[in-house]
Formats: sequence, C-alpha cells, structure tokens
Amino acid sequence: MGIRVKPKTPTDLLFEEIKVNRNNAPRYILNGLEVDIWDEPYISFHSKSPVDYIRDKILEFEKKGEDPFPDVIGKKREKELIKSALLSGSSILFKGKKGYGKTTFSKSIAKLLPDKILAIKDCKIHDDPTYPSCFSCKEKIIEHDKVEITWVPRIWVRIPGDPMLTTRQLIGGISIQKIRDGYDLDHPEVFIPGRALKAHRGVGYYDELGAIPSSLQTLLHELFEEKQVTTTEGDIVPFRLDTVILAATNPANYRGTSPIKEPLLDRMEEIEIGPPETLEEEIEIGKRNMYLVKVKGLEPGIPDWHLRILAKIVRYARDKEMRDIASKIDTEPSCRATIKLFDHIKSVAIRNGREIPLLSDYGDSYDTVKLALMGRIELVYGVKETKEEIIRRLVELSLNDVCRDVYQKIPEDRFEEFYEELRKIGEPLNGQSYLKIDQNLVPKLRTNKEVSSVVERLLENKKHSDELYLSAFEIILESMARCMNTPERKYVERKDHGYIISDLI
Repeated sequence: MGIRVKPKTPTDLLFEEIKVNRNNAPRYILNGLEVDIWDEPYISFHSKSPVDYIRDKILEFEKKGEDPFPDVIGKKREKELIKSALLSGSSILFKGKKGYGKTTFSKSIAKLLPDKILAIKDCKIHDDPTYPSCFSCKEKIIEHDKVEITWVPRIWVRIPGDPMLTTRQLIGGISIQKIRDGYDLDHPEVFIPGRALKAHRGVGYYDELGAIPSSLQTLLHELFEEKQVTTTEGDIVPFRLDTVILAATNPANYRGTSPIKEPLLDRMEEIEIGPPETLEEEIEIGKRNMYLVKVKGLEPGIPDWHLRILAKIVRYARDKEMRDIASKIDTEPSCRATIKLFDHIKSVAIRNGREIPLLSDYGDSYDTVKLALMGRIELVYGVKETKEEIIRRLVELSLNDVCRDVYQKIPEDRFEEFYEELRKIGEPLNGQSYLKIDQNLVPKLRTNKEVSSVVERLLENKKHSDELYLSAFEIILESMARCMNTPERKYVERKDHGYIISDLI
C-alpha cells in the first residue's frame, strides 16, 4: 500500500522527505510486471547513495588487494589519495595539464557504480523508487497505488566548463511547454533540470571548472556542500541531489583557465594529475587508447622499437630538465599526442598494404609525426625555429636513442661476419651493396644463418610474421647507419627505401 498522508498543496511536497520501505510502498511495475524490489535481483539497485556504492566497492577491492582503477595506468600515489577522498565522501578536484588522465580517472571512478540502477520511469533525474527527490516522483509515490519503474544505465554526466555556460544549462530553467499545458509559473513541474541536476544518483564531472563563469561558480558552492541549489534570484531549486562530485582544472595561468573561487576550492580535495612517470606507462596508455584497439578491439600491431621511438618523441618534448629542445616548447604534448602518433603510423602502414609499420611510414620529412604534433605544441615566444624544425629534431633525438639500444644487441664477436653477409645479400651498386626494404627480401634473409641470428635476437626468438621480421631487419640497418658512420666514412647509409652497405675496410 502507498503512503496515504496527502499534502494540501504541491508546494508542501517540495521539501518534504519521502522515504518508503517494503511495508508502506506502492506496488512497483517493471516492464509491465509487478516486482518486489526488496527481493533479488532488485535489492542491490536502489535505496543506496552513489557515495556508498563507491565506498563499498573500494573496500571490496582493498580486501582482494586489487586496483579499483585498472583503466588508469600507473599513478599509484594519486590512486591512494583518490581512494581516501572517496571513502570520506569528499568531492575531488583533479588538477593538471590537458591529456594526462583527469577524465579517465573520473570515468574509472564512475565504473565503481553498478552497471544499472532502478529509477522511477520518465523521471528527469532518475529518481530512486524508494527515496524520490523531485516533485513528480514524490507525488507518484504518495498518491498512486502503482508506480512504474525502469532500468537506467550507470550515470556519468560531463558538465563542460565554458565561459558561455548559462544558468539554464547548468542548473535548469522553465519549460514553456508546461506553461502552455496550463501549469502555473511557480508549479514545480514547470522546472526542467540542467546538467548538474541530471547527475543525480551518479557522477557529475565538471570538466574545466575554471572555465565556468564566476557567477555560476557561486551557485555551485551550495550544490557541492549541501547537494541543493539556490538560483541567482534566491529561489531554492526543488531537488536535493545525491551525486558524487568530481571536477577538473588546468594549472593556474594555463591557457583558457580562470581562477576558481576560494569558497568552491574549500569544498573539494585537490589532487595533482601529471604525465606518465615512465616510458613503459606512456606506451601502455598509447596502445590502450589507439582507435583500432579501443573501438575495434584489435591488437596494436606496432613493434616495440617503433613504440619506443614515438613515445620518446613526446616525452622529450616535455623533459625540460634533461633536454634543451624542450625549453623551447611552451605548450607540451600530452598523452593524446602519443595515442595519435600510434594511430597515424598504424594507419599509414595499413594504407601501404601492411600491418606492421616501417620507417618510411613516418613520411617524407616526418610528415606523419607532424600530423600528430603540430596542433599539440606551442613554442616559446621568440624561438627562431619553426614547429616543423623542432619536431624534426625531436624525431632525430628519439631515433638516435632507440637505435643505440638496438645497435648494442648486435653481437660484437660475430659483427664482421654479419656485415659481410649483408653485403652478399644486397644487390651490387657502384661497388657497394644495396638492400631494398621489401617483403620479397625476407625469404633470402631467413635462410642466411648470420643475418637471421641477429634479427631473431632482436625479436627475442618469439613467434613472428614476415612483416615483423622485415621491420626488425630495417631498424637494425638504421641503427648501424646511425651508430657506425664517421665524418670520414659512411659504412651504412639510407637511400630511398633501402640501405647502401659499403666495404667494411
């Protein structure tokens, strides 16, 4: 049976707390059938705060010794801080430069919520069937014997920071259609909730909080603290929100960032989110977020040496302490640059009829690399070099670094024999030998014991395709070209789509 104590006017329902249990609830109808929501499989999907869902899930992971945020690579310290903040029911402000995982963290936190929850059907804010917040749902629970409910997917609402954001977009506004239908202007049904209120029973993510106008930031003070909102006219919005509040902002003085009002900062725990700490973390982030991996579910298909070259290009652009060239870069490339480098190199390889990239896929003058970086870096004012020149230097630095590592894997005690076999395999060219990097070369390479032993060593004797074999052979020749040559003599030199091998003497 439903509650039978009926308020005298609609206004009485605005702030009256309505909470029902198994004994005094109306009958609930799900997909046309009456269900007992206090029985399995429904009991776990209502009557619980999103904060409590997340707290319980974190504690469950803690008992198992597992990471509750597996989508976030590395960042062990940040994860510990986030767990502590969430367990205490605090709102969180992620602070860091663009592209370092603030949004990924917010989505990973949202994944601690159930995949779906039960809500009153047609509710604008997905109200709980046992503890409604909005006027319409309170009225249904009190006055109706039957209440329709529905499944609602996990709630994660992005509230984008924008200087042009309006009160209506953020909090809500008046429905002209409701007024046309005969409702009075002050009737609760006339109010249509905005993005902040639609995060009820889920996660509200305020992306670039500093870009929200100061006047609207003031409205958020009450929302973050008391889970309700008073409009600029002084009217209390007739909803009490149950939301996990997360926000993000760039560092102070960063482009497009405005100061966040101190009273708002005081209502959140600030956690710095920086770039990946290691090259391995950078590579893993890049691989996981590639288009073919994330959307199509395919393997990256990029050899380790190319992954390292591309990821190091990005990391060298950030490393102002160790790399002079980074000091010329004002806006540094984020992890998105690494992701797009992987994407573009893979795409060019596919266009050229291969699954495995070759150095030629980097493009003439490294155009493929420039495609990923040109819009993601800005140079310090007054720097004489162009972006293209800076990017080219970054690529050269990275290639030299990775090629040194590859060169070290060529056995010293068999180097001369390996070198002479390369000359024999190549085509004669003006007293030298020319090796064209082509798939047709692979059978000849595989049957040569000296050459194949070096290539297999780089591949760590793992199972591999002919394409991967050719890529490994190419990077070995490139490493020789970069590490053997002297000002007086070039022993190995890249030419067109191959390498010229000179006499070793």
